[in-house]
Amino acid sequence: MPGICGALAILAAVLGIFLALHHPLWATWLTPAFVVWCITVSLRPALWLFVLPALLPLAGFSAWTGWLGIEEFDLLALGAVAGCHARMATGRCWRVKRAGTSTEGLAQTSQYQASPSIGPPPGCRAGAVGEPGSLAGDAPRKRSGEGARHALGWPLTVGRFRLAQIGLGLLTVSYLLALARGVADAGGFPLGWFQGYEEPLNSLRVAKSFLLVLLLLPSLASLLASRPLLAGRSLAAGVATGLGWVAVAVLWERAGYPGLLDFSTHYRSTALFWEMHVGGAGLDGFLALTVPFAVHAVVQARSRWRWGLSALLAMSAAYACLTTFSRGVYLAVGFSLMVLAWLLAAPWRRRRVLAMAPRPALVALASEPWRVYGNRVLVAVLLIEILAVLAAGDFMSARFAAGERDLGGRMQHWREGLSLLRDPSEFLLGRGLGRFPANYSQTVPGRQMPGRLRLVEEGEATHLRVLLPRQSVRPGGGFELLQRVPAPFAGTYTVAMDLRSLQPAMLSVGLCHKHLLYAASCAQPAVVRLSGGEGWRHVSLSMTGRKGFPGGWPVPVLGFFDLRLLGPADFIDVDNLSVVDAKGQQLLGNGGFSGGMSQWFFSGRHDFLSWHVDSLFLEVLIDQGLIGLSLLLALLAMAFANLLRGPGADHVLAPYLLAALLACLVVGVFSSLLDMPRSAFLFYLLLCSALVLDGRAPERLLEAPSACFKTP
Repeated sequence: MPGICGALAILAAVLGIFLALHHPLWATWLTPAFVVWCITVSLRPALWLFVLPALLPLAGFSAWTGWLGIEEFDLLALGAVAGCHARMATGRCWRVKRAGTSTEGLAQTSQYQASPSIGPPPGCRAGAVGEPGSLAGDAPRKRSGEGARHALGWPLTVGRFRLAQIGLGLLTVSYLLALARGVADAGGFPLGWFQGYEEPLNSLRVAKSFLLVLLLLPSLASLLASRPLLAGRSLAAGVATGLGWVAVAVLWERAGYPGLLDFSTHYRSTALFWEMHVGGAGLDGFLALTVPFAVHAVVQARSRWRWGLSALLAMSAAYACLTTFSRGVYLAVGFSLMVLAWLLAAPWRRRRVLAMAPRPALVALASEPWRVYGNRVLVAVLLIEILAVLAAGDFMSARFAAGERDLGGRMQHWREGLSLLRDPSEFLLGRGLGRFPANYSQTVPGRQMPGRLRLVEEGEATHLRVLLPRQSVRPGGGFELLQRVPAPFAGTYTVAMDLRSLQPAMLSVGLCHKHLLYAASCAQPAVVRLSGGEGWRHVSLSMTGRKGFPGGWPVPVLGFFDLRLLGPADFIDVDNLSVVDAKGQQLLGNGGFSGGMSQWFFSGRHDFLSWHVDSLFLEVLIDQGLIGLSLLLALLAMAFANLLRGPGADHVLAPYLLAALLACLVVGVFSSLLDMPRSAFLFYLLLCSALVLDGRAPERLLEAPSACFKTP
């Protein structure tokens, strides 16, 4: 076991350093930062449980780097894998040699007897995976062997963990098989740094979230078993912190573009989920998974200032949910809150919690009038937020009115997606991970990609070819080539480029205040017209930026250089792009494409059907077949059973994990989620936490959350 852990640690560290060294923008400082992160996790393994969920919304810069299949969050996760496995390969067994077979060591390993599939290797002490000096509540209670087994429901617990282990193992096989099928279907190796959604790297992009969580599972299980108080608090605080970053990002986005109080403009928040440049539900899934932890923060706050901070988080999270204008988010969050209310107040749960929790803590919580008053005020504020968004603008009412029509279109899209499965082997095993965009656009008539980018080499030179489909896309749809530039304000900009088109073509060129999908305002737009021919044409034009802030609020905003082929040509060649501001400063990087697609990005424009099947369940079915879907549903069923009636039901996080997973599934009925890597990582992290959770540990961990909502 130490040898395997050591090999995994070395593999993760080498892979992480390799990725950091090839980063398009920040390789110089990102590489040493990755090494420091690996060492930090090896010294404090529980730290990753907070840091990864907390930084998940921030650690993605695809819109700046041009990377689609790889992102900065992968470095965080690989560093955590390297550090945890290095600790398990060295520190664990080093401590065993010192601890020997002391009574303390036997007492600490006894807790793992209920779950031998995740316990430490023979002779290694369980507590060695955590850091020294843990909280007193993390020390397992000493019991006699047989008494502990009966108290923990030992046979049932062993069976539960063995089933979870088998299920995860089989799902891993399904993922690896689907990954191999996907890469082979896309043309096989080698993988490229800037490959897109129809190329082999997309298969690894879809698979990586599950595989990274799987590599972190030994550390997760050990921390939740040996340090349940520390691990539970770290995970909850990390998820709540991540939600806080997203809420701040939504407030900034709304203030900078449509305006904080503008609920009529057709603008849907995307926060920092740049993977939504082709649509999808990255933000929707993240909010569904994290909103229950805002409730947890409010309920578990032990002081007025912490409660105030948690209430502020809840209010800003509600604003973020409302301004997605997603009917799926509304349904999922509402459902999860009802589940939480039922679980926190359910008599059977309160009896179990009361039996485990110390009476003084319950009395203290119930006798705090400020908490009762504060909760009532918070509920009132949340209701006012909901009414303001629904009544002060007509965007959401228009979306509700179009619900029946949209459902019909969604069902047609599902039928088209299912038509990709053509024979029994594909129904059982799927078409391969990440192959839906390519297969759908190539197979379903009239559903071609709205555009493609292709690097063309002519001799020693490289240029970019922007292609449009032969058939028309949705009305107003399109495909945009983008690069981040400082937001264009008042001033003159000189744009130059070399163009070539064999057919007459029109090209739209812009400098816009733009967060991701919606241009709030642009510099004086320009349309370049080409008559067609085989030669290159140099084009130079001047643009004037507009004064003021697009959303009316004086906040810094993001900008994009935007190039869009309007037709009628099938493609246009572009090279030597340049944008110079009034000070003579060059704003574009890699304008000659000598670095491939480094720093270049793209987005769909109101046409996202080709990239997503818009259902989590159909997504898994098409990628991994009926076998993969059945395994995932079986693991979810085991997780729900553990959180409702198993050993995990007594853990303080059980209601929130259950509500989060259920909300994610509700969003997943109408949206693809597992092709959004960061949201998929959080989904699998919470799912695995629910599978290994065991609340029958320290009494101090289990306090009655329902007491916070008691009325005097």
